[in-house]
Amino acid sequence: MYLVDVRLESTARLSPSDVRTLLSEAARPDDGVEHIYVQPAPSATGALPRSAAPSLDVVLFLSHLTLTESERAADAVLRRCTVRGLRFRRLSTMPLTLLVDLLALEG
Repeated sequence: MYLVDVRLESTARLSPSDVRTLLSEAARPDDGVEHIYVQPAPSATGALPRSAAPSLDVVLFLSHLTLTESERAADAVLRRCTVRGLRFRRLSTMPLTLLVDLLALEG
């Protein structure tokens, strides 16, 4: 399993729940999407003006065996959402086992 980190930058005011639903609807069975986690992205400039839509960070959990397959599947899901006017940017991809190992070192 791989984790793909994504940032949604959009003028649309979408909640994490809205984005999770959009991505779930865009995912197809062969994409291997097992879970979607969404949270507001930390602001690099402090508090946002009321009129600004916050960026959202997304983690796609994909059940593919290789990094390449996971990235291709994530890009396909994101492309389907882009058709709806949203702009997603893939930030990074890592195996779930690496994340577990890193968290164990912190703990």
